[in-house]
Amino acid sequence: MKRQVFGEEIRRLRNEKNISQHDLVEGICSQSMLSFIESGKYMPNVSILVQLCKRLELDTDRLLFHNHYEISSIEQLSKKCEKLCNNHLYYELFEFLNLKMVTDSIETSEQMQAYYYYLACCQYHIEKDSRKSYISFQLSIAEAGLKNNTLKCLSNACLGLLNAKLGKKESTKKYINQSKIDFRELNYEKNLTILFYLEAYSYLTLGMLAKACQTLEEGIEFVTAHDSHFMLGNMFYMAAKVAEKAEKNNIIRENQQNSEMFEKLFNEKVFKEIY
Repeated sequence: MKRQVFGEEIRRLRNEKNISQHDLVEGICSQSMLSFIESGKYMPNVSILVQLCKRLELDTDRLLFHNHYEISSIEQLSKKCEKLCNNHLYYELFEFLNLKMVTDSIETSEQMQAYYYYLACCQYHIEKDSRKSYISFQLSIAEAGLKNNTLKCLSNACLGLLNAKLGKKESTKKYINQSKIDFRELNYEKNLTILFYLEAYSYLTLGMLAKACQTLEEGIEFVTAHDSHFMLGNMFYMAAKVAEKAEKNNIIRENQQNSEMFEKLFNEKVFKEIY
């Protein structure tokens, strides 16, 4: 990963959210340092990167589709689902998905597959019940049958993450490997980028930091190879969390401001001074 890509992504996210340089860096670092970061002249250390990403409202558990999937033949209902999902209103989305007018409007297996996927995401976020979420992801996969598509890949990756959160290493690997097999058979679409993120998150959760690092490298290469920026900010944030966890585990025994794993991941020397 190149620091130029990171700097451009920080600037893009800041402008997208209409945040000034002054407001972004307040209490974190100097405005001049941010200018150096955004111009690709410096890579910040782990602490600064985590704080910048949090202020840009990046969250490891909150992801967005680039393109959403229809849950209904009635466009208004699909748009409502998309809006609630984009705003992370999971309680409202859960109630919406359980309305009879929504379930009665589902006509195709593709819509049913998307319905179960959104339902599983709601259950994951609001009920903290991995069993219900697990079942819904499985039902989403079942609706795809023998057909392979992006949602099927994502559901397998999500099942991998659920197992990782339960500490089930082998089950995590099984679902991740299946998602990667299916991934290789699909034509490119931006939502496939999420697979790399979910895989890295699973490895981070299990403490497999080297694998998480490798997956993030592959993910950012995938994004930049397709001239995209979708998920880049999330991946940079995840990279910082990987390095942060490594430091807390004393895997990296150097100064907090000079992470070897962080340097390896970004292929750059991190900027060592905090202003």
